[in-house]
Parts: sequence; C-alpha cells; structure tokens
Amino acid sequence: MNQQRIFWDELVTSRRDARYVDLYLARTELIDRCLKGFIAIAASSSIAGWAIIKEYSFVWAAVVAGSQVLQVVKEYLPYKTRLRALTVLSQDLNAISLSAENHWYKVCTGTLYDDDIHDLRFDLKQRKLAALQKAFPSAGLPQNKKLEERAERETLDYFAIYTREET
Repeated sequence: MNQQRIFWDELVTSRRDARYVDLYLARTELIDRCLKGFIAIAASSSIAGWAIIKEYSFVWAAVVAGSQVLQVVKEYLPYKTRLRALTVLSQDLNAISLSAENHWYKVCTGTLYDDDIHDLRFDLKQRKLAALQKAFPSAGLPQNKKLEERAERETLDYFAIYTREET
C-alpha cells in the first residue's frame, strides 16, 4: 500500500479531529457562559423585581429558587470538567495536526523511505491516543453529528490548497 497516501489520510484525519474538538470546545464554552449568565441575571433581576413589584412575589421567589437550584446542579453537569479536558485536548490535537502537516513536505517530496513514513504516522497515532486518554481517561467525548459534519467540511476546505491544481 502507498505509504504517502496512508500518511495523507492520517494528516487529514488529524486535522479533522482537531477541528471537531475545537468546535466542541466552542459549543461547550457557549453553553457554560449561557448557564452562568442566566444564573447571574435571574438571581439579581429577580431580587430587584421582587423588591419593586411585590404583588408577584411568588414568581420572583420561584425564579430565585430556580436559579439557586441551577447553580447547585451546574456543578454536577459535565460542562465544567469537559471544558477543562477539551481545552487541553484541543491544544494537543492542534499541535499533532500541525506536526503532521509539517512532516507532509518530506513525505510528499519522496525524501523519506516507506519505513520512515510508517514510523512518523505511527508516532502521530500514539500521540493522539495519549492526548485522548489524558483528556478523557474514563469516558470519551459524546458524539455530535452536526459538529462532525462541519469539521469534515472545514477540513476539506482547509486542505483544498494542497489539492488545487495550478492554473
């Protein structure tokens, strides 16, 4: 089998995986910010609303209680832990992807033997596995089909520079 083609596939996969984690990280950060923002706004505005409009004290009390429950439950939601793990994993996978892209020049110009290309590819795979196990030692990242499809599209766009024919 052509080692250059296999390395190319690994390069593309590394980039796609890094992009997927970046997108997942951005989504997780957004959810975390929204939760924190909702809690802050609900708690502070409901207390002010309660003081101003006393007829609806039950509503304001429910909003305060709800925000307090959400504050407590939020600590048990996976976002905080996942956010830390995704941040580290994103950095690691992007470094691995960049390393693979850097090695691609030597691979595509034919300056490396098949054994050398195989060793480079295997090293990339080991580094990726180590990064994944470090970030998520017990459970993996839940699958998100929309983010996977977007990462795939963005990866194809990213590598279009390599596959574009010169005019």
